[in-house]
Amino acid sequence: MLHKFCLPLFLLISITAKSQFKNDNVLYKTVDPADLCATLEKNKGYILVDVRSPAEYADTSTFASYNLGHLKGARNIDIGQLGKRLSEIKEYKDQPVFVYCSHSQRSRRAGKMLADSGFTNIYNINGGMTAMHYTDAKEKGCLKDLVQTSVNYSIISFNDLCGLVGKDNGPMVIDVRSDSAFRHISTDAKVNAIGTIKGSVNIPLGLIAVSQAIIPHGRDIVLVDIYGDEASKAAVFLKQNDYKNVSVLIEGIDRLLYTDKKNVLCKDFYTSPLTYQTITVSEFGEWSQANKNYILLDVRTTDEFANRHKDYWRNIGHINGAINIPVVDLSNRYSELDKNKEIMIYAFGSGKEPFEAANLLQQQGFTKLKVIYGGVFNMRWTAGNVKGQSYLKDMVVDIPESNQ
Repeated sequence: MLHKFCLPLFLLISITAKSQFKNDNVLYKTVDPADLCATLEKNKGYILVDVRSPAEYADTSTFASYNLGHLKGARNIDIGQLGKRLSEIKEYKDQPVFVYCSHSQRSRRAGKMLADSGFTNIYNINGGMTAMHYTDAKEKGCLKDLVQTSVNYSIISFNDLCGLVGKDNGPMVIDVRSDSAFRHISTDAKVNAIGTIKGSVNIPLGLIAVSQAIIPHGRDIVLVDIYGDEASKAAVFLKQNDYKNVSVLIEGIDRLLYTDKKNVLCKDFYTSPLTYQTITVSEFGEWSQANKNYILLDVRTTDEFANRHKDYWRNIGHINGAINIPVVDLSNRYSELDKNKEIMIYAFGSGKEPFEAANLLQQQGFTKLKVIYGGVFNMRWTAGNVKGQSYLKDMVVDIPESNQ
């Protein structure tokens, strides 16, 4: 399973290709999902190009959480085949071409490829199919009808869930994580850091089949986990066994933790097991403008911090002002840190390292700790994909040319 590397699935797929944010609004334009309908309306004669795999496009991917539907009328040309199949869309060289994937990493590669091949009016849809579901844009304008899916369960956002939890006759929320993950006693610090949805009950994915007696057929069911993949598999099983109203929380609780608290409609439906805080990259960006007396701690390896890692895609610079103490060295070097200052901890993505570091520092008496959820990768991704957050790109420095 790809999650064994402790990164969200979308990061692991995304990082197989260079992040060409430097081409945004240079070789192609970018468009936010909330603005897509209006932009399509202004660009008559457009084509939609879906550069995901055929399985993702058809909702048959083995990674169930990637079965997100597609945009109505979109042409599916896998990014791996695009160079050989450009002739199929050659008549659109001077027409609007809207490109998308799951999270708008592959679509950026496609945008550059199209621009290099003479296409002149290219749009990258920021956030891809995932953003169509977890932003409010899905319910506005044409997107409600434009997004088509063949999965027979509903895909909902955390704000959709906010509107359901706590209501009379509300849904049964089933958390399909393992028992150890749900109880925060896993050996993985990141897994233990993920909290629970208020009122949820734990039925691990492997026990769903033998637990049907306690899952009512006449009640709405919402399935949650960390990343969305296990919940999607559970949804497929329940629908096959005649459960009528089944929903999956898109990208699981992980997506919730990537989201600024001010954008979550209900404030008390999530319970964290942590005694320190996690904050999003956007929240850190705002916080750091008003707070200067803090320590920014990068706990990646020395090679990663210095852009010398053997895997080029891990060499993506660091947040400005950070000091580097690898988590493996922290037990011998924590005395270098001031306990009286706020310590903001981050790593490459949202793996276990910053949580391991926070846990270790807590054991040594540090109390002013925050983990920047998603780390330096998500700071760059958010800057390139979330409306109003482009300023974050200037907070990441020392990025090698190959990964800009």
